[in-house]
Amino acid sequence: MKRTIFFVLLFVVCFLTTAFQQQPFRRQWTHRSLHSHVRELSATHHSLPLFCRTATGSTGRKALSNYLWYRETKQHSTPTDVIDATEEADEMAYDSGDADDDKDATCNSKIDEDSFFDEAERDAERMSYPKGKPEGYHVTKLYTIPDQGFMSLVTVNNTGGGNSNIGITQEEVDRLGISGTNITLPIALMLLDIEEYPSLSRARKSCRKGNIVVNRGPLVTNSETGKVEFDQETCFKGRVIDRVYPGDVIGIQYRLHGGYYPGFDTHKPPFEVPVVYEDDHFAIVNKPAGIVCYSQRDDSHGIMTIRHALPFALKPPKRGTSEIYRRPLAVHRLDKPTSGLLIVAKTKPALVNLSNQFEQRIVKKTYTAIVNGIPSEPLECSITAEEALILGVDLDTETDGDRWQLIDHTLDGKSAVTVWRPLKYGKSLKAKDSTLTLVELKPKTGRRHQLRRHMSEVKECPLVGDTTYDGGGSALRLRGRGLFLCSNRVRLEHPYYNTVKGREEWDALPASEKCASGKLSLSDDGSTVEVHASIDLPDKFLSFLGKETGRHNKFGAESS
Repeated sequence: MKRTIFFVLLFVVCFLTTAFQQQPFRRQWTHRSLHSHVRELSATHHSLPLFCRTATGSTGRKALSNYLWYRETKQHSTPTDVIDATEEADEMAYDSGDADDDKDATCNSKIDEDSFFDEAERDAERMSYPKGKPEGYHVTKLYTIPDQGFMSLVTVNNTGGGNSNIGITQEEVDRLGISGTNITLPIALMLLDIEEYPSLSRARKSCRKGNIVVNRGPLVTNSETGKVEFDQETCFKGRVIDRVYPGDVIGIQYRLHGGYYPGFDTHKPPFEVPVVYEDDHFAIVNKPAGIVCYSQRDDSHGIMTIRHALPFALKPPKRGTSEIYRRPLAVHRLDKPTSGLLIVAKTKPALVNLSNQFEQRIVKKTYTAIVNGIPSEPLECSITAEEALILGVDLDTETDGDRWQLIDHTLDGKSAVTVWRPLKYGKSLKAKDSTLTLVELKPKTGRRHQLRRHMSEVKECPLVGDTTYDGGGSALRLRGRGLFLCSNRVRLEHPYYNTVKGREEWDALPASEKCASGKLSLSDDGSTVEVHASIDLPDKFLSFLGKETGRHNKFGAESS
């Protein structure tokens, strides 16, 4: 009986151990433990932001630590009116559940910022270094095997039973069968630079990472530039088993990207991310349609994400910038089919500040879309530009017109408000009422898919290409060119120039530098440095309207 009980208990322990090792179980357990901690903190921090309350895993822990760090710095007061994490979607990066993102991006006291800046400056001057192998690598340090070989190979005496991995012992020399003129690559690295390669494991690791390139014989001279280079036809990436001989040149190489973030050995994604605004603290980029911001947990998107593209699109902060991130982080999200402006943080204070601006609805965004049909404009929903400004949307009373429409329609039990107006009408044989409408949308709140749902459910004019809310049927004929929704304008407060130290730097800047980018300006009362960014609509918007109108005019007249 005792034996039976013992085996039953053993089986239960093994089963629980195996179950906990499964990713979903770990995630659920972490989620519960994290939220238990959040509930304890809620007793003293009544206004814990939504991204702290909803994120899970290491992402949640990071969000929580960032929030508490923010409370300690007391840069701003935390609002009690916390909004959802948002529209198309302005969901903060912390709510993504992507724990891996924080692993690469985390910047804390353990990170050697000087090393980061050294790598970034070296990367920016990559053209002064010889090319390595394969393409994209550049050699930053050279070693030459002496013509007479190495006179002595043994660097430590292991008779006392010391660690043979530190230095080169006679036993290691005999085992490898090496001599002063026929030596393995890791041993050569240790002999040439004992400070950089104090152990055999360090030298082998450098070879396995692809950081070593070997040129048989002396380097060649480029007839066009006059610079000495590695012979690209005969040089090769060094391996642990490779041997080197007198006269060979060994190079230490790194993948350099030309002024972009250092330390990323992944290939650059095959799409461009245009930079609309950039400084040492944050940036605004133009996300292309069809690209996700973050990959799923199974990493099914590979390098086809904004996360992978940002280090290749943005320049690292200059030396002296505090609390930098080794990988720039998107502060919010845009859905995969949505294109437009995406706000990115380069430092931890900027990320916290920008996240807080989203919570307080300080960030004002404008979208442009094409909808299927003619949205109704009832008089009772009409508001003036002044009334729209009071609601809290971004308007220019001189250029944005005076008449707007208001949609105040609850979504998922929560208040959702959108201000909109028609910009242009176009004919189409495929559209509802034979009409397509170009509309401008300004969300006050940020519920999930708010703009798409408001136009589909309230106005019964879904966005063209919206496979989720267009209802199918005749709308299927308008699919095929993607979703016609673009975030083309954004206004926010600068995350650094409005701090005490940042404002001092701003005031000291010459007027020409303050306005050099055309994106920075002071608020009307002069108290706040604001960022105003906008982009042109993608070409497909107007070309689609033009082609549909042309087809309607040609074939519609014939059918009538």
